[in-house]
Amino acid sequence: MPKAYVFTRNGGPEVEALIEQDVPVPGPGELLVAVRAAGVNPVDWKLRTGYIRPGSASQPFPAVLGSEAAGVVAGIGPDVEGFAIGDEVFGNPVTGGYAEYTLLPVAVTAHKPAGLSFTDAAVLPVAAATAYDGIRQLGLAPGSTLLVTGAGGGVGTAAVQLARHGGV
Repeated sequence: MPKAYVFTRNGGPEVEALIEQDVPVPGPGELLVAVRAAGVNPVDWKLRTGYIRPGSASQPFPAVLGSEAAGVVAGIGPDVEGFAIGDEVFGNPVTGGYAEYTLLPVAVTAHKPAGLSFTDAAVLPVAAATAYDGIRQLGLAPGSTLLVTGAGGGVGTAAVQLARHGGV
């Protein structure tokens, strides 16, 4: 039986555990992915302590940690186009990334470029999406100047690349 790293109730690190769980079954618009790497983000401990994203329902326990993952498509749900079993992908899982298998919704899943490692792909969804949202919300015109403090981190690095690609 596959393993997953979960939190069993809200609290601190003492509520975390490695458990065995059934392989999730992909629903409409979902991919079953054999996880090769997962990202670690501050939102993981926030969710564990009881934080609920606006508009989201609380998670049933045990809840798998991990908001981003990369791996290989092992199954395909109904109404999925553009993906095949064996494809290498990355995205934001609906069933947590700290597991041997997770579900990725195709709406927030991308094919992993061949030259990108699973480890590097797994840390893109949160940082790159954060940087993209920030740059987009600024609405900077090409030729504008943008100062990015902390450009050595994941979000900062992505922000610099996205801004440069946009002519900023």
